[in-house]
Amino acid sequence: MPLRRDTPLFPQGKTKAFTLSYDDGVVQDRHFIELLKKYGLQATFNLNSGRFDSEEHYSHIRVNHSRVSKSEVKELYGPFEVSGHTTSHPDLARIPMGAAAWEVCEDKKVLEDITGKLVSGFAYPFGTWNPETLKVLEAAGIRYARTVKSTHNFRLPENFLLWDPCCHHDDPQLMELADKFLALDPNSEKNVLPVFYVWGHTYEFDDHENWDRIESLFQKISGYEEIWYATNGQIEEYVSAVKALRYSSDASRIYNPTAITVWMKVLEQTAVIRPGETICLENYKGN
Repeated sequence: MPLRRDTPLFPQGKTKAFTLSYDDGVVQDRHFIELLKKYGLQATFNLNSGRFDSEEHYSHIRVNHSRVSKSEVKELYGPFEVSGHTTSHPDLARIPMGAAAWEVCEDKKVLEDITGKLVSGFAYPFGTWNPETLKVLEAAGIRYARTVKSTHNFRLPENFLLWDPCCHHDDPQLMELADKFLALDPNSEKNVLPVFYVWGHTYEFDDHENWDRIESLFQKISGYEEIWYATNGQIEEYVSAVKALRYSSDASRIYNPTAITVWMKVLEQTAVIRPGETICLENYKGN
């Protein structure tokens, strides 16, 4: 066979992905979710299971920072992804490993009991972590974890347990980055599975009086056929399936050992490799 370059695609052959990650489970999530539904977007919400129904006040936050009620979690976040954020929001890099393990595992268990869904993701409180933290997350079955370090690019992480987002929603370059993302050339070797990843806390929209900023982003980024609007967990799960593909020695056959359908651009055609399927490229005509 002639030399070729196989290019992974997102589900349905889409070439880009957009995802959001919001922390703490505050009451402002309710309005934020209304906006997500209005624009057909997806998001991951990172919750502290020990702080539901609480009213908290901090000197640096001028607005309501109350948490949603435990009774509304399943319905409110049902169409989206619920992820871990520890039970009580400690600095995991400053507490004993055993305490960190309890914070992560208890939070995961309670959130799974409430939602009826597996929790596979996490966001580091204060963005802090250490090598022991990573061991705790791996042992707890966490598949990815978000930091607070902005990359200002759209590349996937080498290690999903250290997933740096593209930017915070208050980043001065937010709209410029959105324009760059929309203008990406899907045929460039530099733009394989690009993800525009924005994070924050929804109380910040009240605190900074800039709900119009996030809605302007949603207006700009929504409605594109080539963009997959996905949760953090959906992206990690799909990318892991892409990485799990197995090739024959001569690359004429590709086997998908996972339970997820994978899309690839092969020989200028879109190849669909279903769970448990092996495609033979010598005879492949596309779908």
